[in-house]
Amino acid sequence: MKSGDWSLDDLDLVRAIAANGSLAGAARELEVDHSNAFRRLGAIEARTGVTLFRRSRRGYEATEAGELASRAAERVLAETTQLSRELQGRDQRVQGLLRITAPDTLARHLVDLCTGFEARHPSVRFELVINNAFLTLQKRDADVAIRPARQSPPGLSVRKLAPIATAIYEAKSRRKAQSKERWIGLGDALSHLDAAQWIRNHVEPENIALVVDTLPAALAACEAGVGRALLPCFYAEPSDQLRRVSELLPDVQSQLWFATHPDLRTSTRIRLFRDFTLQWAKEHANDFWPAP
Repeated sequence: MKSGDWSLDDLDLVRAIAANGSLAGAARELEVDHSNAFRRLGAIEARTGVTLFRRSRRGYEATEAGELASRAAERVLAETTQLSRELQGRDQRVQGLLRITAPDTLARHLVDLCTGFEARHPSVRFELVINNAFLTLQKRDADVAIRPARQSPPGLSVRKLAPIATAIYEAKSRRKAQSKERWIGLGDALSHLDAAQWIRNHVEPENIALVVDTLPAALAACEAGVGRALLPCFYAEPSDQLRRVSELLPDVQSQLWFATHPDLRTSTRIRLFRDFTLQWAKEHANDFWPAP
C-alpha cells in the first residue's frame, strides 16, 4: 500500500478513536483486539508520516492532522454507506439478505413472519437482530425494523402495522386469598415505556416485589408467582401459566411499526417484505389486540 492510500478500515479506525477518545473504546466499537488496533494505528502513522493522536492518561487526543483525518473519515464512510443504500434501493431481484431487527418480545412473531415470507421467496435469506435498542437504520445496522412504539420513528419510511394492547397479568397458581398485592416493577432500561409510567402512578413502591430490566424477565417472574405484571397482550396471552386480570388499559397502548430507510423502500425485496408484513399483521390482529 502506498503512503497516500487509505483503506476504509483505516478510516473507520481513525473515526472510532476520535469518537471514543480512547483506543480501547475504538477497539470495542469495532470488535477488534486492542493490540490489533494499536498495531494498525502505528502502521497508519508510519505510512503517512504524521502523528494522528497524542497519548495521555486521559486517553487519545487528536492532533491537528488527526482532526483532519477523522473529519475526512466521517465524510467518506457516510458517502460509502449512502452509495450502498442507493444501490440496494435499485435492486430489483427478489433474493439476497434481509437484516430485520425487533425487540425480544417479538422474537416468536418475527420467526413466524420471516419463515412465511421465505416460503414464498426461497432465494431471500434473513438475519434476525434481536435488540431492544432502536438500531440506527441510517448506519445499516439493519434493513428493516419491526418495533412497538407510541410514535412513529422519525426520519424513516414507516408503515403502521397494528395497535398493541397492554393489560395486567398474574400467575394462575396465585392464591386469591393473598392479602397484599405484589407487583413486578420495571427498571431504568424500561423507564421509557408507558407501562413503567403506569406502574409509577398506580403502584406504591412498597408493593414492588421485584424490579426487572427486560420484559422477558417480567414475564418469567409473573409466571413464577412473584407478583402481578403489566405486559403487552401479544407477549403474555400465549403463556398457559398466566391469566389476564384487567381490561385492556387505554392509557398504556402503542403501535407496531414497520420501518426502513427511505433509500431502501424502492428495493423489490423491501417492498415485497413490507406488503407481506402488512398482510401478516392483519391476519394476526387478534394477537396484538385480543378480545376483552
